[in-house]
Amino acid sequence: MRFDDGIVGVVLILFAIGAVAYAQTFPTLGGMQFGPALFPTVIGGGLGVCGVLLVAQSALRRRTSVAQPWVELDDWARSFRPWGNALLVVAVVLGFGLTLGVLGYHIAAALSLLVLLLRLRVRPLAALLVAVAATALTHELFYGWLRVPLPWGVLEPVAW
Repeated sequence: MRFDDGIVGVVLILFAIGAVAYAQTFPTLGGMQFGPALFPTVIGGGLGVCGVLLVAQSALRRRTSVAQPWVELDDWARSFRPWGNALLVVAVVLGFGLTLGVLGYHIAAALSLLVLLLRLRVRPLAALLVAVAATALTHELFYGWLRVPLPWGVLEPVAW
């Protein structure tokens, strides 16, 4: 899949505007000439300049030569499976976020991983074992070592 530089430039400009606008909401530090908004603003400005250059380059190329299509889709992009996979990942992340408080981290994470692994055609027993093991490993890493409180949800009665 290929996008024209003009499209990429417009996306960069919009991202830069958002980054700079959000950076301006950062609190200022008294007595300092610059604050936490400085670097995001500089980076946003640089991205904006790059976006403008990409749009200008695209416009110049379209004016002086044969215009190419704005978007070219490869064969893989014409089938449903890759797009379905992308939509499933978004749906799983949203579902994880929405059910985290109720189900708890352990169940929500294991179910999310299980759904994704099954979509990738992993054998069901292997997918279940990997989902449970990865959830246990991340629980130990975040809850045990890093002391990050994870929501227990329905497992609250057996929380340790």
